[in-house]
Amino acid sequence: MFQGVHHIGYMTDDVAAAKKMFAELFDGVVIGEGSNPEGNKMVFMRMGTFEVELIEPADKSRLGGKKGLIIDHVGLFVPDFDGAKAKLAQKGVKFAAGGPMVSATKDTIHYMETESTLGTKIHLTKARG
Repeated sequence: MFQGVHHIGYMTDDVAAAKKMFAELFDGVVIGEGSNPEGNKMVFMRMGTFEVELIEPADKSRLGGKKGLIIDHVGLFVPDFDGAKAKLAQKGVKFAAGGPMVSATKDTIHYMETESTLGTKIHLTKARG
């Protein structure tokens, strides 16, 4: 069902510092950058076949007073997006209302409700192109 981890999403108080760290230490390359409708600063970086999503929230209270990098969510790559959703639904997994959405990097994603995943934010990812 799963082909691997597509990316890890991090919240941060300083997206520029996080971007610099991933570039300098891990040869990360920026593949997307901007802001989402909520005003969060977003940077997407690739390191080989793996990606990170860096999110600096407009509302810093979402960080709970923490600084640095805070794991926010995991995106799991699935080659059969609809099949994986159906299989997980049969196992009792609930998905976020509103259906799948397209991310800033043009991936189709659908978050699982955290009540199904012991409080962890996880989404299925159907990679672009």
